Amino acid sequence: MRPFSELTGRGKLFEVLRWLCVLPTALLGDIVVQFVIGAVVQIASYGGWGGLGDSNIAYALGVFLYYVPRKSAFVIAGAKMAPRHQMATAIGLTVLGLLFSLMTHVVGQHLAGNRVGIVNYTHFVAESAGVLGGAAYILLQVWRKARAGTTA
Repeated sequence: MRPFSELTGRGKLFEVLRWLCVLPTALLGDIVVQFVIGAVVQIASYGGWGGLGDSNIAYALGVFLYYVPRKSAFVIAGAKMAPRHQMATAIGLTVLGLLFSLMTHVVGQHLAGNRVGIVNYTHFVAESAGVLGGAAYILLQVWRKARAGTTA
């Protein structure tokens, strides 16, 4: 990819627009996956698969299946929208996701005077696993692309 300074006026415009769309695309990826998972859960519950019981393992599995793909999509969609420096973008989105999750599930609950317990920490860990998994995916993609470029 050519340096930004060597791009034409139209190329610069498209690159700036893609940078401006990184965060909205990340949020859109999160929302789309949330809707898909919600639809799958509704279909499964109507099909009789909702009777897993009230065990802690079933609850934790449900939380992880709900949060991990959503937050992975947040990082992956945002990083893929970036025209260059995808790994740095993934790291930035990961830090943003971790901070937002910490504020939502732990710090915000403390500040609101609510009791913070295992549910809050489970949600925080699930979201953290999701954003870290998304960053790991982007890292793997960048590493493969660099490796293919050096061996070719």
